[in-house]
Amino acid sequence: MKKARTTKAEQANAAPATPGRKPIFRKEHVVKAALDLVDRDGHAALSMRAIAADLGTGVATLYNYFGSLAELKDAMALILIDGIPLLDAKSARETRRQLKDMAMAYAKVSERHPDFEQMVGPLAYQRILRLLDSALRAMVNAGVDIERAGVMWSVLQSLAQSHAVSSRRLVSVGQTEMRKMIKDLDAVLTLASTGYVEASLEERFSQVLDLTLDRMLPELKTRTSGRG
Repeated sequence: MKKARTTKAEQANAAPATPGRKPIFRKEHVVKAALDLVDRDGHAALSMRAIAADLGTGVATLYNYFGSLAELKDAMALILIDGIPLLDAKSARETRRQLKDMAMAYAKVSERHPDFEQMVGPLAYQRILRLLDSALRAMVNAGVDIERAGVMWSVLQSLAQSHAVSSRRLVSVGQTEMRKMIKDLDAVLTLASTGYVEASLEERFSQVLDLTLDRMLPELKTRTSGRG
């Protein structure tokens, strides 16, 4: 029987290769502790010493699993990116839906981890490239030319990052405070009358993605019109 190939992601999660040392943890345990630390105390608090303290072990032990903090950050970013599924679209309808889902998932990762981009190393970057490749293939298969497909990827990525920034800034601003701030802004008040201001940030982002996809990739919208 042919032996299955081990992916780089699986190799990254394997037990440490240091000979003669019995592993105390698994790599994924260290990564989870690091992600929990960032969620709790912010990215600035991330260090080998802080992670070791949370795990109840010494700093030297962690270097049996990761050669550096940068290597650990790459593993953390890989876990986050793995939460965004590769596109597997067989139709224009599926391509449009999966592009939107991808952008929303990417935004959630960026919102939860503002310093996500700085964590990306070789393994996570390879995963991002695979995600890009799957998105380009899906769009081309749906009739989009490769140039516009590339631009669409960049636009969706930028929209996701911008939404994440907006979410972090505005999440604490209530509707009453928002109304006070826009009371003298006629154009914004007109927009507010449509219900846009009262909509959740997630709903607004969904509207932005719908508008962007339909304007930039009209063939996906045309092919799905009139269907259930």
